[in-house]
Amino acid sequence: MRSSALRLIAVTLAALSVTAPLRAQGKQGGVDAATAATVRRLLELTGTAQLALRGIESMVPMQRAANPQIPAAFWDALVARARRDLPQYIDSLIPIYASHLTRAELEQLVRFYESPVGRRLAEVTPLISQESMQLGQRWGAAMGREVGDSLARAGVKPANPR
Repeated sequence: MRSSALRLIAVTLAALSVTAPLRAQGKQGGVDAATAATVRRLLELTGTAQLALRGIESMVPMQRAANPQIPAAFWDALVARARRDLPQYIDSLIPIYASHLTRAELEQLVRFYESPVGRRLAEVTPLISQESMQLGQRWGAAMGREVGDSLARAGVKPANPR
């Protein structure tokens, strides 16, 4: 199994399972209920759960192709589990947000994302992210070709020519 697939699996499973004990205790990682509710509202307004799920769903086909030795049933089960456990993932984000932002800041962000421009930003963020990743891939590939060509012109030979 490739290390990227292992990382994806480990991160996904860790994120989905880390909050089970906290939920059983009725806590949100030591965050007071009002702050937790504000973070939850912010995550709802920004579409964080849907973005996370889309990220997993978009990575699985690439991981399937890169790791044909892993049965398709594994990937199907992984996506199904991510969908099922998405609320736990959101719960695991609450203490992270609360540790970096005050309740007042969180409330201001909620007000922003409830405004027309905030709703518009939340709407277009997935498109901006997708287009930015595609641009980054093209930019990185072009840079790699240019550096490779430059090194070839300088007489540097690749370690593993294909």
